[in-house]
Amino acid sequence: MTIMPEPEEFSKAKSWYESAFGQQECDKNKFPVSFRMDGVDSASFINGWKSVWSSSEDGDGSIRHTGTFIDPISGLELRCEVRQFKDFPAVEWVAHFKNNSDKPSALISDIQALDTMFINTKSEHSTLHYSKGSDHKIDDFEPQIFLLRAHWNPNFEIGSVSGRSSEGSKGGTLPFFNLEMGDEGVIGAVGWSGSWKAAFSREGYDNGEVSVRAGMRKTSLRLLPGEEIRTPSIVLLFWNGDYLRSQNIFRRLVLAHFTPCVNGAPAKAPACFSAWGEVRDNQHLDKIRWCRENEIDIDAYWIDAGWYGDAPFKEDSDVFNSQWGAQVGNWWPNKTTYPNGMKPIGDALHEAGLGFVLWFEPERAIKDTKLPSEFPQWMLGPINNTYFVNLGIPAAREYITDLISTAIDEGGVTCYRQDFNMPPAPFWEEADAADRIGMSEIRHIEGLYAFWDELLRRHPNLLIDNCASGGRRLDIEMTKRSIPLWRSDYQCFPGFSAAGMQNQTAGLAPWLPLNTGLCDKAGTYEFRSAFGPGIVLSSGFIDYKLPDGTAAAGWLKKMTQEQREVSKYFYGDFYPLLGYSLNEDAWALWQYDLAEAGEGAVLAFRRRESPFESLNARLKALEADAMYEIRSFDDECVTRISGGELMDKGIRIEIDEQPGTAVLIYKRIA
Repeated sequence: MTIMPEPEEFSKAKSWYESAFGQQECDKNKFPVSFRMDGVDSASFINGWKSVWSSSEDGDGSIRHTGTFIDPISGLELRCEVRQFKDFPAVEWVAHFKNNSDKPSALISDIQALDTMFINTKSEHSTLHYSKGSDHKIDDFEPQIFLLRAHWNPNFEIGSVSGRSSEGSKGGTLPFFNLEMGDEGVIGAVGWSGSWKAAFSREGYDNGEVSVRAGMRKTSLRLLPGEEIRTPSIVLLFWNGDYLRSQNIFRRLVLAHFTPCVNGAPAKAPACFSAWGEVRDNQHLDKIRWCRENEIDIDAYWIDAGWYGDAPFKEDSDVFNSQWGAQVGNWWPNKTTYPNGMKPIGDALHEAGLGFVLWFEPERAIKDTKLPSEFPQWMLGPINNTYFVNLGIPAAREYITDLISTAIDEGGVTCYRQDFNMPPAPFWEEADAADRIGMSEIRHIEGLYAFWDELLRRHPNLLIDNCASGGRRLDIEMTKRSIPLWRSDYQCFPGFSAAGMQNQTAGLAPWLPLNTGLCDKAGTYEFRSAFGPGIVLSSGFIDYKLPDGTAAAGWLKKMTQEQREVSKYFYGDFYPLLGYSLNEDAWALWQYDLAEAGEGAVLAFRRRESPFESLNARLKALEADAMYEIRSFDDECVTRISGGELMDKGIRIEIDEQPGTAVLIYKRIA
């Protein structure tokens, strides 16, 4: 059953837009961007500012509005760029402040990119849905719920404090929320890749009001003459009905409008074969040949950290015992491991029809490496022996852009993998003057976006992999430009749980359709636990043996073919058929539905301590009167069941192994 936004939802989005941004009759006191000037709340004076609006239509039918507000006394300008979507009941905007005078501005503080009120007329309480951020733990992205009540628990805040938008330490969360108010609500996304917060309050409100304010965590600054800054972007999607339906509409919005393009088409998450970087080039070439000869169905070969710099070569090095971190800032191929640079690798991959993923970490530099030694004026810090490369400095950004662009050209890189293994907030705080709090962060984040946008302009076939110690910088601005192929550093550590991989998939699915998990074990349960729109495989599979002692190549070929078949369904609607659980005595059960095509997949996982050998899976969103053909990956049995029966009674799934897994593919036939 196809999920389509309803006219009432479009009407709500339009009404909210007209109240907040309406160009003629709007009450500027409802303008959803707020701030203080020399301590005075903008609500008390914004009505006195002159405003001018212009509008234009995008090729997809969306309407873009630009509203410019100018203080008649100081000349301070507030410009708001707004997008109304034609195909979704959603609004997106970003604000800019500019000092048009010839002297420093008043002190601008407490800038809120979102400051608005929603009214809950349907329920006594409002339910806030959100998810934990990433802290390389088994509960990364775990779904969370908070009940907002007028007289009990009336206030709640989510956000991140470290300078990375989805940093899970210190209680950090993903920068997404769903405010459920009875049978309606609003989904919000905060587009900022630094520190942010969103505050929700019902305190003092008795008529269902919920105040929502979101923006950077700290702003208190004066703009210099001619200086301009931007705020976080905000996306709001208005919905009716139930929570699951709303999240699937949001998934569709993200896929349609917040997914990067590769050569003009929406990017797809790749299946990758990942290898450690401190490996001699001939060994990489051997692995590439092995993949071809054994018909391993992958899209790209991945060289991770350790390929650069001038450290002595260490045999059998890995992420825990090598100098990969100490060489960050020396961005040239190591002469011992890559005597001819990356070109031979890129050429071999091109011949094999495979992409090339290459790791960098350009925002961090270690003491005595080239970057801080030659360009100290571009560095923040050091803190201990670590410098922060300030992309807010145009010359630094241009140098880094040219450096990475040249490496892409020379090596034939098709996927630029950017990591970020440090919390930047202490560097920004140390650099800011007392009347410029927030400025270092703003300039760096603006520079980061400009850097990536220029890379994508120069290389229209390029995919960017967004990594920051795993998934610690996942937000709607990064989602526009990249796909997180290494979504958590939880899987950096040997022996990580396959249940953790399942939970990452389920935790991110409501917000970010495109991301990939990792399989590094020769087991069907472990492999299927990492199923997704793409997948990352450890190159150690070359040497792995199956339990019976045979080589893993034949099994791996079969499993990558399974991944290829199931991958398309992860672009569909997501339905968790059981509740989220971290426990090893539970099952995990999901449905991904391509409603327009009338087909989908059911993925079932019986965890290692679950005593239950079977369950009934009652599917969702099917056509009750249609017949469906259901096929299992594990046997040749094909059954036919009506959509009504699949939704009302369900289908029995039996898994004897402990742990074990089952995958069912269904297709509408009549």
